[in-house]
Amino acid sequence: MKMAALSTVAFAGIGQAAFAQTADQPVNAGEVSASGAAAATAPATASVPTQQQQFGSGETVRVLDPQQMQSIGPVAGGAQIFGLAPGAYVNGYGSTGATKYTISLDGIGQGWGGYGGYTGGASLMVTLDGVPIVDPATGLWASGSIPQSQLIAATSVTYGPGNAANRWYDNIGGNVEFTPLQPTGKAGANASVSYGSFDQKNLFFSVNTNEIAGWSTVLGAGFGEGGSYRVGPDNFDNPNNSYAVYAKTVKRFDGGDVSFGGYIARSAGYRPQVIPVNPNPLISINGTSPSGAVNPGPLYSQKTTGFYSTLPFNNYEKWDVNELFTLYSKANYDLTDSTQLHNIVYYADELRLHSRLNDVFPQGAPNVQEYNNPSSYWYGDKLSITQELPFNTLEAGAFMQASFYNTRNAFFNPEPPYFGSRTAPNAHYRDGNFDQVDSALFFQDDIHPIDALHITPGIRLAYFRTAYTNNAAVDFPYATGTDQGQLPPASRNFLAPEPSVEVNYKATPWLALYGSYEEAYKTPQVGGGGGLYQQIPAQYANLAHSQETQIGFKVNLDDPPLYLGHFTAGANYFYLRYSKQTIDTALANGNQLTAFGNADYQGANIFFDDNPFLTAHVFGNASVVSAVYSRYVTGNIGSPVSYNGRDVPYVPDATLNLGADYKFLVGNSVITPSILYQYTGAQTIFDNVTGAPSTQKLASYGTLNLGVTAAVPFQALGQSRQALFSLNILNVTDNRYNSYLFLSSGGYFGTAPASVGYPLAYPGAPIAVYGSVAISF
Repeated sequence: MKMAALSTVAFAGIGQAAFAQTADQPVNAGEVSASGAAAATAPATASVPTQQQQFGSGETVRVLDPQQMQSIGPVAGGAQIFGLAPGAYVNGYGSTGATKYTISLDGIGQGWGGYGGYTGGASLMVTLDGVPIVDPATGLWASGSIPQSQLIAATSVTYGPGNAANRWYDNIGGNVEFTPLQPTGKAGANASVSYGSFDQKNLFFSVNTNEIAGWSTVLGAGFGEGGSYRVGPDNFDNPNNSYAVYAKTVKRFDGGDVSFGGYIARSAGYRPQVIPVNPNPLISINGTSPSGAVNPGPLYSQKTTGFYSTLPFNNYEKWDVNELFTLYSKANYDLTDSTQLHNIVYYADELRLHSRLNDVFPQGAPNVQEYNNPSSYWYGDKLSITQELPFNTLEAGAFMQASFYNTRNAFFNPEPPYFGSRTAPNAHYRDGNFDQVDSALFFQDDIHPIDALHITPGIRLAYFRTAYTNNAAVDFPYATGTDQGQLPPASRNFLAPEPSVEVNYKATPWLALYGSYEEAYKTPQVGGGGGLYQQIPAQYANLAHSQETQIGFKVNLDDPPLYLGHFTAGANYFYLRYSKQTIDTALANGNQLTAFGNADYQGANIFFDDNPFLTAHVFGNASVVSAVYSRYVTGNIGSPVSYNGRDVPYVPDATLNLGADYKFLVGNSVITPSILYQYTGAQTIFDNVTGAPSTQKLASYGTLNLGVTAAVPFQALGQSRQALFSLNILNVTDNRYNSYLFLSSGGYFGTAPASVGYPLAYPGAPIAVYGSVAISF
């Protein structure tokens, strides 16, 4: 087969995986970006900063574009996209965007995947097109709210609290912005279908309109379903499904723009159990008896029933659903040639469901079934004005948000002697209401006495209010179990100043030195099985506080020597002190462990992107992190137990990903093979027996992904079209590893007090193969 000569024309515009459209502002992968004043004033059509804003900022932000995102396969979700950033760690029990994941950035955690022991677990902000999608009360982001990666045009990961103008209410350790497809003003459509391992299927399409009377619109949707790599002896494969639908319309006019957007997503799936690493004589696939004795059947463990094995459907099944709906509008107006007004108004609604209908561990227990259906909504407005002066750019504004969260949950057993139900629970239950207000006034000044130097001091005055009432007597009038809300109504008000300063100095046209100091506060997360306001008095609620210092450099070479094409790189050192934490760990029986602590994080992040020649692209991200609790106190308030000096659990000591792709012509088709290696270092695990970090480690692991795409041009209806055929092989070496491990207190499998302290694991995904076909119109 003879290869055609390579040319610039032949490869123009081929970096977009499955024809994903970029945002209206340029999306520059791999560059340290500005989410400062410049990003805050970006048009309503995008939430991604420009290349010049990135290079000139005093912050660390990693921007990921479709060229990198395609390396994780067609059924990935937002969590897997995030995992490509330096210092990012993703932990889940599935392999698609439909299942739940917990994420962390430089050790600071976010998300709920059924895992305990994370620092706070609710300390990163997540936004969609600039709209906050983190539940204000729990502080948690449901990863299933971003199940369709092809709807995302770019992902920007901010390290640290960020500057005053861009901070929200949960920015302790950083911000993750998922920027969806944007209106282009040019008519076109894309569609793709994927199929692969575990019977996973996915369908996606997007449509853009021409500009009509100044309005342009984009509509996109994705739908997926399939099974899990965890399969029981009855061949039950824990199926999952998801969909996401998104639309946005933009009106551009002289002196500004206005946009309206809407997004709805639903992810659902059966959640497989953790599995004992080693056989335990009290745990079989048929459960345990009330006396703790094992019932007949094979012992359930990775070494006996299989590394990826799970229980039969009739012995354990838990259905897990997350839904997110949001509407929003953005507006930007030029009040004068040097004064701009910016506003974003939004509403978000989130529903969750955990329904466990079978649980044989142990048989006859009062809480063999669970029906957990909490709900929440939040709405807010953020208004700011920027004023450009000869040597300054001033920005001032305000943010106000109100939210409501209901904690409803019921544990029960319908069999005698309990005769419980989800409306009349015989075991523990809760139904608390949390009303919350998050608001702030902010001001910052980008001072630039010379073009090469920018100094940006800022101040944010944040106000928080949390009010709790117990609604259990109304919703569960016939309950015979124990109400987890044991305290009367209470509320707390907090006011806190958040200073920041950022500096960027362009030492040369291609080298920038930068540094920052930033502070942020957040309310402690609430709503679990007990905890603050419900069982711990409100006076013990304190604002969590982060203080982060960063120094680093950025390189941006447009026309470098040798094999450095458009070369970008950067590195930073960070030190973050996270104090006055409320650290909640949910147990399998629905109760909650609560600890209080301070932790110190320090380390370095490194990245690079390069096109060594026209047809090749390489990128890399790496981090090293050390995280230690200077204070960790658990136990009863009157008799605390200290674990000071322990490592923070689930903080890998190093992470690395390296990727490359290369394009060549075969006839008129462009063939692009790609490779991605991801490494996760060793990490301390949590001990549910003590409710504290253990001294044991989860071993490091790595996975290798391979892919190839073929872009094939064709003619249809007199127009040039393009079809894209893709093949992705994930974990090509079929490496077996556990992505999560903890020491059990015996509640999950009902072995306490006879047997506790044994390791339970979630295994990482095995080899998987996916094929996709996409067409652009």
